Amino acid sequence: MRMLFDADLSVERLIPALSIESGTRITPEDTLVIFDEVQEVPRAMTSLKMFNEAAPEYDVLATGSALGIAMHPGFSFPVGKVSRLKLYPMSFVEFLYACKQYALAEMLESKDSLLINVMHDRVMTWLRYFMYTGGMPEIVEAFASTLPNPDFTAVRKLQNSLVSDYRDDFSKHVDMRDSPAVTTLRLNQVWDSIPSQLAKENKKFVYGVV
Repeated sequence: MRMLFDADLSVERLIPALSIESGTRITPEDTLVIFDEVQEVPRAMTSLKMFNEAAPEYDVLATGSALGIAMHPGFSFPVGKVSRLKLYPMSFVEFLYACKQYALAEMLESKDSLLINVMHDRVMTWLRYFMYTGGMPEIVEAFASTLPNPDFTAVRKLQNSLVSDYRDDFSKHVDMRDSPAVTTLRLNQVWDSIPSQLAKENKKFVYGVV
């Protein structure tokens, strides 16, 4: 797919090629085109300008790491042509909805303090589940699928796998001209230092501690 964006970025050329590659007929106002991990092909990000100006009838969504996008000098960003949406982990209420605890979630959204006090123990039980599980969608899904007998071992296994994936991704953002092995080591040391530093009463991250 990288080669597709190396040449002309006209929509008239891209749409047929994307249709062939995906095996799906792409029609205006009916098909959502998704460029996943767009930072891997910076010119795909540049092509969003063409879609916005020449073919606004196509719905195009690009996902990717903001850091990865920022670290590609020489490629133009389609300023003013892209609507940004930043995704965050699930909140506690969203976690409850994912676990089908609808009544509990609606109670918290209502901010009915008297009822919340009555249900204090139940709320705290689910808050502990949330604090253990976190808000990453795949992990929440795995946790919810094991209810009413939550499999905490499976959750921890997924969490460890996710942390390892983040760690393996560090090297991708290292300047290969500047001691990549040393820089990757330093990044890992910063990463490993985060939990202990956040556990302090003063949450300020101090690089000197690393």
